[in-house]
Amino acid sequence: MYNRIIFPRAFAVAIDDLGWNNGKHLGKEGGQGPSRAGVDRHFTFSDYQSLAEAGRSAGARLQGLFVLCEMDRENVCAKYPTTTMHGAEWNNNSNVCNEQLEIIDLVKQNAAFIEFGMHGVGHEFWPEKMKRVRAEWYNFPEKKPWPEQILRDHFMCFREIMKQYNLSEEHGHSFPQSFAPCAYSYYWNPDGRYSLGKLLNENGVKYANTDFSYITELNPPVEKNGGGFDHGVHVINRINYGNKYFEYESLPTVPPLDQESDVIESHFVNWLSEERDRQSDITGKWIAFFRSVQELEERYLAKNTEQLHSQWLYNRYTRINESDPGEVIIDNTDMPDEAFNFNLLGNMVLKIRLENGKHVSFASFDNMPIASYFEECGYAFLYLPPVKKGTHVLKYETGSFPMPEYIFNAGTYNIYRFENKERSIEIDIKMYGTQNVTIKCRRPVAVDSSNPNLRILSVSYDQAKALLSINISGRNITGESGTIVLTF
Repeated sequence: MYNRIIFPRAFAVAIDDLGWNNGKHLGKEGGQGPSRAGVDRHFTFSDYQSLAEAGRSAGARLQGLFVLCEMDRENVCAKYPTTTMHGAEWNNNSNVCNEQLEIIDLVKQNAAFIEFGMHGVGHEFWPEKMKRVRAEWYNFPEKKPWPEQILRDHFMCFREIMKQYNLSEEHGHSFPQSFAPCAYSYYWNPDGRYSLGKLLNENGVKYANTDFSYITELNPPVEKNGGGFDHGVHVINRINYGNKYFEYESLPTVPPLDQESDVIESHFVNWLSEERDRQSDITGKWIAFFRSVQELEERYLAKNTEQLHSQWLYNRYTRINESDPGEVIIDNTDMPDEAFNFNLLGNMVLKIRLENGKHVSFASFDNMPIASYFEECGYAFLYLPPVKKGTHVLKYETGSFPMPEYIFNAGTYNIYRFENKERSIEIDIKMYGTQNVTIKCRRPVAVDSSNPNLRILSVSYDQAKALLSINISGRNITGESGTIVLTF
């Protein structure tokens, strides 16, 4: 029996409300503070450790979305009074502690498994002290945008707090590339002079998700899995499937097969146990949940946010046809120019159901090697290079033996090119954090990186299995890119 290629939908979970020191809701019964996480809890280093463990075990770089005002160690929010309930009198000294430094350091050290994404500064908007208006990025009561310059100040405030933790350009770190607006307050205006997407793009954000149903007056995409471009930012719809933001140990109540959006909503509290000594139980449930997605024929667990949005775009605009077994025509002529102009496309991922003992024994994309390969849950996953506009050909075969040379992509990094030359192999990679890259190849005499900030920490070779293992570290928390060269 011949198994044809599968073009799966991506899957990812957004995690809102990281960054709060305290979880208690301050907006109830006329209160003018932020809703925070909705629970009376102090968030600790171990809470973030549990997220890192979930990402590591699931094989995904979880999209963490941070609110930073309570991480402010220098009271810079006072310079931007609309960011907090206390305005110019903001004083965060009671929250300042070494554990904050430890938490952000943990996020840096686990950039392979937790993404540092942007949610907001204070979650709400305060036009004057102790006068809260929902929400930070769009004026819901009056259904109009906040002034452009004031929102620029919110971005500047976010940057200044990041800098307190050495998360700045001076230390080799870019601004977050992913964003979800607090309380869905997205000012959607892709054809206008001013929109939230314009400010996001100016700051380096490339990908965003929100629930479009909260801003119907702005005429956003209406599909459950809808999306579009807003001044260079790719924005897609997300849905909450039953886990309320203040519920401990709460997973979606709708099974993945029935979920209509590629990215789903969650909040920090959903990943935590109220009884800290039971944390491993809920972490295990989330890991099992991710594995259940990977087992579905129609879905694919995106390793990171770039892959999520790339696969969404390919699913929407690219056609594939396998009229002859093992030869797949990939027609990408309808991909919008914005995807290329703003560098939004990464790997296209296809999959094949494998019989026991079988592997993909050959695969080429336009007569070149595919970027990387992975096997899990009874499937072979083929990671193609970023697909250019036009028509392309993927050829593949299955057999009892794997391909003679390839990257086994068990990490959360992105491989864009794997080129096998006579005396070298060149690999274009974006590395998140520090990870091992496993390559089936002959033993090299040298392994080098084109980027000094993409460091090779160690190299080992298993002669019996013909497997090369390279431990690589990227400095930039948003991903460090470069070329790894194996010389033979």
